[in-house]
Amino acid sequence: MTARGLHHVTAIIGDVSRSAGFYAGVLGLKRVKKTVCYDDPGSYHLYYGDDIGNPGAMISTLAWNCVTPGMIGVGEVVQTAFRVMPESFDGWVDRLDSFGIPNELKVSPFGERTLCFTDPDGTALSLVEAWEGLPGTARGNSKAAPTLHGLHGITLNVREEDSTIDILQAVFDFQLVSQRDGTMRFVAHDGPGGTITLRIIGKSSRGRLGGGTIRHVAFRSRDVDDRAAMVEKLRSQYGIVVSDPIERTYLNAIGFRAPCGVLFEIATDGPGFTVDEPPEQLGQQLKLPAFLESRRTELQAILPPLH
Repeated sequence: MTARGLHHVTAIIGDVSRSAGFYAGVLGLKRVKKTVCYDDPGSYHLYYGDDIGNPGAMISTLAWNCVTPGMIGVGEVVQTAFRVMPESFDGWVDRLDSFGIPNELKVSPFGERTLCFTDPDGTALSLVEAWEGLPGTARGNSKAAPTLHGLHGITLNVREEDSTIDILQAVFDFQLVSQRDGTMRFVAHDGPGGTITLRIIGKSSRGRLGGGTIRHVAFRSRDVDDRAAMVEKLRSQYGIVVSDPIERTYLNAIGFRAPCGVLFEIATDGPGFTVDEPPEQLGQQLKLPAFLESRRTELQAILPPLH
């Protein structure tokens, strides 16, 4: 890994079965882990991605009971983009139309064709055409079934330029490659999870966390030592205090509020999602951390059925 890039994003949802039908059924992502929110074990935390849940390919969903709709504003992730093959938009439009999902073709300030739509809770998503980093078998096969090839990147709304821009470059190894009409493009690499876009929109209301919003965006670190070096840069150069380490079995993370207001995490690449079940069985069974295993029967009675 020459540059870190994005690890995953986490969306807040309401109806877990409806959301699962969308991410696995409509978008074709693999559910790589079926677990619970460790802080609120009466609700699901599901991870979707490629075959084994590689960093840079994942979106996770936190199911909040009786969640109210969130409100998009500054200091928020306002769009999450996935990578698809060039010339595959016709197939994706047909697929989204067949499920009754409104969609719209747009062009980004940097000339990218994007197909925009939302998940059932209103989370803004898009598809972006990209050759770079696609597996060789995908190239030139535009008639293949519509397939996602990891995250492309995220778009953040911010009020003004601040030290978030420096943090993206000095701590997370992204580079500012273009700036047009108040929009800044940062790139870490040309593979999955390598792009961040900042839109500077001036004075505007802050967002409100809820259904259809992104709770946090996680950046990659190779291991806890690599993360410790990043945390030391945050402390010594920017005066940022991070959370205590958060153990999530499949990754270890710390969190902090970026100067622009977005909740950032730094997550380790390992141990990964195959640590407690083989690749061919990922996401099928409810997996609990050791400290919740004694409550399995109770939690299975509380959690809604999910197949």
